[in-house]
Amino acid sequence: MIRPRLIVIGNGMAGMRTVEELLKLKPDLYDITVFGDEPYTNYNRIMLSPVLAKEQTIPDIILNDENWYAEHGITLHKGIRVERIERKKLEVITQDGQAHPYDRVLIATGSRAFIPPLPGADLPGVVGFRSIADVDTMLAVCREGGHAVVIGGGLLGLEAAAGLVSHGMSVTVLHRNGNVMDRQLDGVAGRILEKTLEDRGISIRLNA
Repeated sequence: MIRPRLIVIGNGMAGMRTVEELLKLKPDLYDITVFGDEPYTNYNRIMLSPVLAKEQTIPDIILNDENWYAEHGITLHKGIRVERIERKKLEVITQDGQAHPYDRVLIATGSRAFIPPLPGADLPGVVGFRSIADVDTMLAVCREGGHAVVIGGGLLGLEAAAGLVSHGMSVTVLHRNGNVMDRQLDGVAGRILEKTLEDRGISIRLNA
């Protein structure tokens, strides 16, 4: 029996969780192909902060290894970005110009780190905090030492700051509002957290 061809664009947590559920419901329903623009199998992006802090390693945060894809008959294309979908032809076109036919497409590309459109934002040393490659870049900077500026005093920004300072970096956090983590904390709780961070050697600049 010829199975419908399902192409999943995005090899992240949401896309692979969907595939896992499909496999539980009916393992032979689709002929599945997955495209991910990172050179890794599916990993737990939430655990990038512990990787930055050297509390975890990259193998520790892998959710599905190469064998898992093979065991379930899934064709995985790592490090391959899908450029466009040709809906009339029922094809996806990848960065190398290859056309891949489909019957169903699942788009699960996730979000991207927001980098403010400021002068110099495209210079070397300006990095988001979204991928293993970002963490590798940050760790390379840590080996050189110096001063890091983290733009954003939300949870992810503070985790990045804590990871960087654990490597001996001098770290300043710039936050545009009146207290850190203002979506979760009121002013009193925010000030308590700010004091804790400053005691750990992290400089906080608010309304910046």
